[in-house]
Amino acid sequence: MYLSSLTRKIFLSSVLGASLALSTVAAAMPGSEKLSELLQGYDGFSAQFEQVTLSDNGRQAQKTAGSLLLAKPNLFRWETQQPFPQEIVSDGQFIWIYDPDLEQVTKRLADTQQGSAPALILNGQIEQLQKNYKIRLVEDTGSEQLFDLTPLSEQHNFSRIRLAFSGDVISELMLEDALGQRTSVVFSEQDLDPKIEAQSFFFRIPKDTDVIVDIEE
Repeated sequence: MYLSSLTRKIFLSSVLGASLALSTVAAAMPGSEKLSELLQGYDGFSAQFEQVTLSDNGRQAQKTAGSLLLAKPNLFRWETQQPFPQEIVSDGQFIWIYDPDLEQVTKRLADTQQGSAPALILNGQIEQLQKNYKIRLVEDTGSEQLFDLTPLSEQHNFSRIRLAFSGDVISELMLEDALGQRTSVVFSEQDLDPKIEAQSFFFRIPKDTDVIVDIEE
C-alpha cells in the first residue's frame, strides 16, 4: 500500500517508542478542533485519486484510479477510470452507481450513505464524526497533520481511520475494517473551491442501461 512520507514517519516513530512525544506535540490543539478547522475551510473540492485495497494478509486485492468532485452538502461525483470505468454520483437526493461495462445503474437514497465515515469527513460534518469516533491529532508539523479516528462503539464499518493533510488539504484517507482489510486513498491535484458547473452532479441514465432501484420502503 502506498503511504505518504508523513504516514511512514508516524509508523516508524511508533516502532521506536516515540508515541508519547507525538501526543505531547499534538496536545496544543484538540484533534476535533483542528480537524474541524481543516474540513470546514472549503465548500467544494476536486482531486485525482489512487485507491489501493489490501486484504488481511497484506496482499493487494484491488487498485483503482480516478477523480473526485464534491460540493457541500452531499453532492459528489466519484469517477473511476482504471482498471474498470465506474461513476458514482450524488445529486443530494439519490446516489447513482453506473457500471458502463455491465450497462447497469443502481439508484439509492442519498440518506443511506450520508452517515458513513468517508461522507462525513469529506462533507466536514465534524459534530457527527465526534458522536461516532474518538479523534486524535497524532502529529502536527505546521505544514502536515495526521489524525487517528477510532470508533466509540462496535457498530461501525471501520475499526480505524487515519487522515493525512498537507498544506491544509487532505492528502490521504486510510480505512481499516473489522476483518483487517485496509484501504488507502491518496489524493493529488487537489483544488479547494474549484469552479463547479450546475450540471456536474446531474446523472442522465444512458440509453439501453438497466436500472436497479435499491430503495427500502
